[in-house]
Amino acid sequence: MAKRGKLPKPKDASEAFENIEQPTLKWRTIAIIVVAFVVLWVTAFMIQGYDEDGVFGWVVIGVVGALTVAAIGFGIYVWRLTRKSRGIVDILSQATDEEGRKRALAQLEQGDSSDALNALARAQLVARERPADAMKILEDIDLGKAPAVVQDDVRANLGFLYLMNGRAKDARKLADDLRLDRQPNAKAKAMYAAVAAEAFARTGKAEEAAKLIETYPADDPEYGEVGAMLLRAQVYTHLASKKRGLAQQSMRALAKADANMLAPFLGKGVRPELQQMAKKALKSVGLAPKQKMQVQRRF
Repeated sequence: MAKRGKLPKPKDASEAFENIEQPTLKWRTIAIIVVAFVVLWVTAFMIQGYDEDGVFGWVVIGVVGALTVAAIGFGIYVWRLTRKSRGIVDILSQATDEEGRKRALAQLEQGDSSDALNALARAQLVARERPADAMKILEDIDLGKAPAVVQDDVRANLGFLYLMNGRAKDARKLADDLRLDRQPNAKAKAMYAAVAAEAFARTGKAEEAAKLIETYPADDPEYGEVGAMLLRAQVYTHLASKKRGLAQQSMRALAKADANMLAPFLGKGVRPELQQMAKKALKSVGLAPKQKMQVQRRF
């Protein structure tokens, strides 16, 4: 534990960039789909063989053929998206120090600036030092042209930046469109839930926020560093639900997990109640807000 009156240094993003998961194709799912189409083709040819007139049989074969072509097209699309994602991850994995971040950012800037994945990666790299620039990058993305899952990644990350900068109403607009059901990654889904829960809690939907924090517990080890975001969402949710004691518990847990995440609660314009809770939580873990705290943006 740090000595009283001294705050720990903000957690560096280098470890997170080093441990980024490589996007992979789900071969088991692909195998199941292939087997299903094999069964469809066998069934179609059996029907054609038993059809005396032959017309209905050929109709069935035509339908199965159209479905197969559509599935192949979708498979090529997913493969290309996965390959592009791997390229982005390879670039981000270099960002383990300041020079690496600069090098990664330069490589991304040489790519297609209108590409949603590229823009999302650039925003991740600049968010810690220049959150306003990160928000501008994300705001300029044309979500209508981005893949569905990438759309939600953009909404969640931009929403979190809005929340960290006192723009709860703007974050709420993004949270309303977030689709947790189409995100297969547990940690990313928990991040969506944290952003949505906090946005809901701060804009009058405490019941919806409560459902989310109950579904995605902050102490689940599978969520890793996203647990701190869920604790932050718990603070706002419990306050909105008039459960001050639980809010203080969540604030204390957040101080233990990452004291620097309490920085926004100590800023100007924050409700005095939240400021007092943050100071009390810091004191409970042997810390005191006597120096500037930097916040590590989490993506």
